[in-house]
Amino acid sequence: MSPFFMKNILYFLLFFLIGCDSPDSSIELNESDNLVNDSVVVNSNTKDFSLSEIEKYIIQKPESSNGYYKRAIHYKEIKKFNLAIEDINRAISISPDAPIINYEKAAILYEYGFFSQDVSLIDESKIYLNHCISLDEDFVLSKLLKAKLLLFEKKTDESMVLVNDVLKLNSTNAEAYLIKGMIYNLLGNTDLAQSSYQTAIEVNPDYYDAYILLGILHEKLGNNIAINYYNSAAEVNPNGIEAFRNRGLYYHFNQEYALARISFEKVIEIDSTFEEAYFNIGNTFLGEYAIDTTAADKYITEAMGFYNKAISINPYYVQAIHNIGVCYEIKGQKLKAKEQYLSAVKLDNNYTPSLNALNDL
Repeated sequence: MSPFFMKNILYFLLFFLIGCDSPDSSIELNESDNLVNDSVVVNSNTKDFSLSEIEKYIIQKPESSNGYYKRAIHYKEIKKFNLAIEDINRAISISPDAPIINYEKAAILYEYGFFSQDVSLIDESKIYLNHCISLDEDFVLSKLLKAKLLLFEKKTDESMVLVNDVLKLNSTNAEAYLIKGMIYNLLGNTDLAQSSYQTAIEVNPDYYDAYILLGILHEKLGNNIAINYYNSAAEVNPNGIEAFRNRGLYYHFNQEYALARISFEKVIEIDSTFEEAYFNIGNTFLGEYAIDTTAADKYITEAMGFYNKAISINPYYVQAIHNIGVCYEIKGQKLKAKEQYLSAVKLDNNYTPSLNALNDL
């Protein structure tokens, strides 16, 4: 029997976890940019307003870029990136030279690119970021986003210069400390990375991303305190998929499968179309099978059900297809297992687990 207990559920890379913070609430929107300072858009924190309030504003003032800008941020925060792009494009068509709107278009593309692992979107984000910088070279948010892009390119020195520039202007900028921690983490200095993340939390005790990164850092170091940071992130943002996803993976890799499922089920509550959560739940049942083979039928049936749910959402989910093959192989149905492995290889000619499984049959 080919190995089936996989640890190929990849963690989000550091950059996939961390998107772009929405502009700080202290930023005022200028009338000259067609951004009116009214009760709905005086700041950029969409948590202050419901989607219905924002849409009511759009109906009242369809000629203003404000409403579309605000709704774009709302959609970005809940990771409905296509809708976010549609709205930010509407805002740009109305206010093409507003620095804050060009920044937000860059920020949405940046986060969408990492979330979907599409580098072309990240490249496109640079166009709008550069335009924002050409309009206002001292715009702090653009400096921070550029620092992240430079860090993605592993240009740590240049990224650090921008971060320090921001901190000279504002020593209490939490995101600057967060990015500084990311730089140190990339350089392998976990002590300074941890210190920077902690400083970010001291500046902003509700900094969701900082808790997530501290959780990842401590998990890599083998420190159980990691779970505390994931729990803190979940408390700060009860709708944050990353907190529950990472907590679930933490429990999974520590063979606490029932607790892992609770976290993955929470992800599904937040977003029922997040196919990876179904895949991860399936893996918890495979993990339980590895511990208790006497309940094979129960665990394998459950696992297959969740893998099929993942595939129903994403028919190209190679890992889920492969794992269904694993389930059939465990059940002794080698022909059906082979069909699944071949299907996986058809989608990805270089998918090593299925290629190895076919060779082992």
